[in-house]
Amino acid sequence: MMRNYILAILFITAHAQFAISETPLDSLEVGMFNVYFSLDEAIGYRDVRDDLAEVHAVGFNVVTHYFRSEYSLERPGRRFWAGLPEWLQRNPKQAKRLREWKKTYGSSLGWALFFWSEYIQEAYTQTDGGLKALIGEMYGIFGPRKDWDALKTFVKAISKFEQEHCPNSIAGWYIAEEPNSSRKRYSPEIANQIVEQIKSAESDVGVKHHKIYIDVSATHKRKRVAPFLRNVDAIMLSPDAYIWATNPPEYVEEAQYERVHHAVRTIREYAASVGNQKAKVLVVLQTYDWNKSGPLQPNHINMHQQVRYALQPGLVDRGEYGYSPKWIEPPDGLWFWWWHDCKSKQRKGNDMIAINRWDANTEGNWAEAIKTELQNRENAVVIHGNEKWSGKVHIIGDVIIAEGGTLTIEPGTTVKFSVRDHFRSGQDTKRCELIVRGKLIAKGDKKRWITLTSDSMNRKQLAKPRKSKAGDWYGVRKEGKKAVIELENCQVEYALVTP
Repeated sequence: MMRNYILAILFITAHAQFAISETPLDSLEVGMFNVYFSLDEAIGYRDVRDDLAEVHAVGFNVVTHYFRSEYSLERPGRRFWAGLPEWLQRNPKQAKRLREWKKTYGSSLGWALFFWSEYIQEAYTQTDGGLKALIGEMYGIFGPRKDWDALKTFVKAISKFEQEHCPNSIAGWYIAEEPNSSRKRYSPEIANQIVEQIKSAESDVGVKHHKIYIDVSATHKRKRVAPFLRNVDAIMLSPDAYIWATNPPEYVEEAQYERVHHAVRTIREYAASVGNQKAKVLVVLQTYDWNKSGPLQPNHINMHQQVRYALQPGLVDRGEYGYSPKWIEPPDGLWFWWWHDCKSKQRKGNDMIAINRWDANTEGNWAEAIKTELQNRENAVVIHGNEKWSGKVHIIGDVIIAEGGTLTIEPGTTVKFSVRDHFRSGQDTKRCELIVRGKLIAKGDKKRWITLTSDSMNRKQLAKPRKSKAGDWYGVRKEGKKAVIELENCQVEYALVTP
């Protein structure tokens, strides 16, 4: 009897520790795809010379960019770098450096070295060495022709440039992006040869080995994906965690957050099957509006929730894992796809097309949401400043309105709280809580009431949706002397407590 009692205590203690575990945010890798730099002015973008600094200020420490050869075409008859001649005239120092690279290494390899040397140096200079760059896609540049001499020459030259001009500015080598896609169908044998050639080149010149990255999808079968994972250090997962993306595009009311940890569990098993248990798993989250014709997704609270959710353990109990559900430790880092739909200004003819989800006071304000959650030490979403909810809002865990912050719920809004607290925090670790330390304003009118209710019928969050019942979520509660709650024409349903 005593032995069973001790075992029970140990189990409860271990479970409690697991429930409040956090990813060490200070050492977390946080990356953004395709962050612009000055050379992007040659394809029409404006106001991009401080983009790298903007990304770093939010908490990102790694970036990458798409690489296109100098004379590649955007479409028949039009060069991708259509404005390059004029750009080089306006930037004589860069023009000189391009000539020097080409003189030493030839036109094609010289361009690649110019592109990446400019990128890593800008990232280094703008952030005082705080931002590293991922270089690639190496397969796309060198794999089709198996040009190993050019590959080794490139690695040696750019590594030497890094040492001399911007130490520790290369995060690693990006081997391949979605190699199993129908458009690519890359060979794992060639991918592994590229890794071997890179390591050989680094050894030849006596530089430290940079990490090897690859981007894959866990939706493909193990036999197709696992061979690519044998020799990599970091596995990026996309588009597995694009939880608002559908084909064809449509508004997604119920996002399946569980896909994040489902993919993490799957890819760790894939890597282990080829003897690679040490590879870091980096989940790529959605920072682009998939359905342009509908409401913005992810909106501000969506962005908060997906980052907070990805940074914590998650229950995987769907599909093939329905027979063995378990809590999965969070990924080892986060990446975001992509900068193009966060912030850019591009000239098309006489028009300036602006896309902005990044800056404050704009729809989305993704930068604030991401920065807040990267700095957040609470196991809950934290709202600072002024936040507005409208339409239908799905909440998956505790939300804290910070002291000094204000959440305004607009008339006609329905807020649905999950029957499971995915963040396992607050006074009740099983139920969602709306915790007010600042100010909550939920004032409907006679024709447009506000409803705070249960999300028990959400098919994307529950394996078995059911009718709502009392106590499905915790309710709204004050915390602290400065908390203010103003409710009018607001119906609170199925909560354990009412304000």
